[in-house]
Amino acid sequence: MAKRPQGNSTAKTKAKTTGGTTKADSPETLRDAVIETTMTVAARDGWRGLNLARVAEEAGLPLARVLIPFPDKYTVMNAFQDRIDAAMLAEADALASSGDGGDDSDARDRLFDLVMARFDALAPYRAAMAEIARDALRDPGSARFLPRMARSMSRILEAAGIGATGLAGAVRAKGLALVYADAFRVWLGDDTADQSKTMAALNRGLARAEKAQRFLARACAGRIHRNAAPGDDAATAETPG
Repeated sequence: MAKRPQGNSTAKTKAKTTGGTTKADSPETLRDAVIETTMTVAARDGWRGLNLARVAEEAGLPLARVLIPFPDKYTVMNAFQDRIDAAMLAEADALASSGDGGDDSDARDRLFDLVMARFDALAPYRAAMAEIARDALRDPGSARFLPRMARSMSRILEAAGIGATGLAGAVRAKGLALVYADAFRVWLGDDTADQSKTMAALNRGLARAEKAQRFLARACAGRIHRNAAPGDDAATAETPG
């Protein structure tokens, strides 16, 4: 039968409970400490077996400081992806203020710049992302990444000045997610200094998506025209104003 620890165990527990405050004196500092440690552990040991008790130990934080704001590793990844999106959007702001990527650029160019800015923000975590992508195939819980990805794609669309709401917005987000996923797979193994392989894959994907969008727009316009009731044009012509 296991014995409870004796002596100054209460004092030790109290010290551990309060000892992490120097590393987590604000919610942002705590978030960053947990994220960075999680990504370090994922890169070293893989994603599937990762647990937050190990993260708390390696971060030097008490369990309560980790598990209350982050109930599981998927919550940590959600915070990580929010941080990556914030870095991407900050880059979009910088481009807009410098006059690059503004209103004069087309939607495809803006999407390209935003996605590449996201990859730039992810670059320090490439090893961890490779482990997560591989282990996610065997991790049923990784289905929670899908709505998270949809949120990031919607942010990219909105930042590019493209609507991401309603049925049309949902279709655009799903299409962009396919383009992103293809470029992401290339990015994981891209060993070029300028990420030329990733840029080429992304450019091809956006070109295909743009072509598909034009095709759908023509198809929808043709269907509307065929379904228009006879005499609609005449009635419209007779309407004043």
